[in-house]
Amino acid sequence: MSPAFIQASSAGETFIKAFSWNDVVLFTSLLYLSIDMQYQWHEFATCQWPVHTWLQVSYFFILAFRLTHVLGTMHAAVGSGDFLLNLRHKETLPHLLMSITWLLVLPLFALWTGAGTFWLYDSKRLSDQCLPMGMPLVFIVTWQALSYAWILIHTTLGGVAWVLERRLRHTEASLRSMEDSDTVARWGMVSMLPGYTAMAGETLRGLTPDQIHSLPGLLAGDARTSCGGCKTWESECSICLNELCHDDTVRQLTSCGHTFHRSCIDLWLLRRADCPLCKQSVLADGDCCRHV
Repeated sequence: MSPAFIQASSAGETFIKAFSWNDVVLFTSLLYLSIDMQYQWHEFATCQWPVHTWLQVSYFFILAFRLTHVLGTMHAAVGSGDFLLNLRHKETLPHLLMSITWLLVLPLFALWTGAGTFWLYDSKRLSDQCLPMGMPLVFIVTWQALSYAWILIHTTLGGVAWVLERRLRHTEASLRSMEDSDTVARWGMVSMLPGYTAMAGETLRGLTPDQIHSLPGLLAGDARTSCGGCKTWESECSICLNELCHDDTVRQLTSCGHTFHRSCIDLWLLRRADCPLCKQSVLADGDCCRHV
């Protein structure tokens, strides 16, 4: 067998595995309802509005929702989180499908459902014989309720995605304010987060960037001199475990006297407002050589 055939077969198997039994029931039910409606199409002729067309298109919208979610999840990068909650997919297809879902499918479905509600109400008000005998009013009302529930669920997910994106941007802005040549050389571009999953366990609950910038920074040699050559001087940064060289830029915490590379301790202080070694509050007053 050719590599192209093997690749196509593998993609097909992955696509099939992405569906659950609920999807099978959903697609089978909608297919049956669509076929059954074709036999009753002429019985909607007495309706003032095209209620039958509304039902048929609403079935299509539900299928479009589910298909975009399955395809997007299949092609999204591993570890990128839920497909619809991540607004930063780097892969072209997931990003396109996510944009289509939020910017096109959901708004159009909401408008279409609202139009269908009015069409059904106005048609039944003008004619009690509007619907076919085999399609009770309670079925369409139930379908409308399910449609509104679907809209509510996806609108809530959209709100969650927006909140996560806003938190992500706030985190990136804080990290970006700490970025300089020393930070990039030691840790890379820390402000470039791939998605909301990168914030797991990384909530910034420490000092603000302005508070961190207000802390004194100096060269390692100067810090040691200002400390009076005390015996407790650290020979290495306990965060990166690299030696504190004479010309390294450092921060010496005034609350406890512990010294770290500035590019290391600044990122720590964004997350926690205490010393990594002794856990003493960074904002507490104290002498430079006092240790706990």
